[in-house]
Amino acid sequence: MTDTCRRALVETIHSSPTQAVIYLSGGASQALGWLMSVPGASNTVLESVVTYSRMSMIQLLGKVPAQAASSETAEEMALLAYNRALQLSKPGSPVLGVGFTGALASAQPKRGDHRFHVSTRTSDQFWTSMVTLTKGLRTREQEDGVSSQYLIKAIANASKVPGTFVPDLTESEVPDEYEKKFDEEEELKQLLSGIICFKVYPFSSDTSNVERKIILSGSFNPLHEGHLKLLEIATSICGGGYPCFELSAVNADKPPLEIPQINDRVKQFEKVETNL
Repeated sequence: MTDTCRRALVETIHSSPTQAVIYLSGGASQALGWLMSVPGASNTVLESVVTYSRMSMIQLLGKVPAQAASSETAEEMALLAYNRALQLSKPGSPVLGVGFTGALASAQPKRGDHRFHVSTRTSDQFWTSMVTLTKGLRTREQEDGVSSQYLIKAIANASKVPGTFVPDLTESEVPDEYEKKFDEEEELKQLLSGIICFKVYPFSSDTSNVERKIILSGSFNPLHEGHLKLLEIATSICGGGYPCFELSAVNADKPPLEIPQINDRVKQFEKVETNL
């Protein structure tokens, strides 16, 4: 991949509405530099964390991973990153969680394969890939470079931006990829089970660039004029912001809502074009 092609792809990523949190361990460090060195990085990168030490990884995952460099760990990192992106993103923006783990060339020769694992999580898809590199073909810096290329390509694909370049892998270095897609019902199941922290319904036509959210929580059974007026006054008192309602699907004092109940209540907000 030439520098010109890589820069053009990063520019395209930054021009997309997708906002991402990126968690890395064991490689692909150059990808962060490439993203940050092109103007517009703040449009894309909400947060990046390099969990390089064992304790750092344990604290991120909240447990000791069975294997640090594995597809399972990359997926867990991507899910954590996705939930973090939901919390940090601008209202209504599509979000992306990225996880990367690698076992690349090191000062002490490795007995096992040189490999890396990449996972991306969006609202409707989990994608994971493993690449086994040809041992001894590249230096550590070169392995970091090719894994960085692959990571940038993965971010571009998850952001749904066009790109025709191919990372500098050999013919024998064939990625082992798989993906899982899910519909809105599956996403709500994940919400109710605590896998994701919330789901956003940006029904408002307001596309302002305001980051601060003004949130009014409730059960909204039903939504009525008093709720709308209360949020309007709250937004005015706070000096502006992005007004949102929060529907509590899991309530400490009541049984969790069932998916048909959630869908019915969500329709109320769609009718009045307010955000949920």
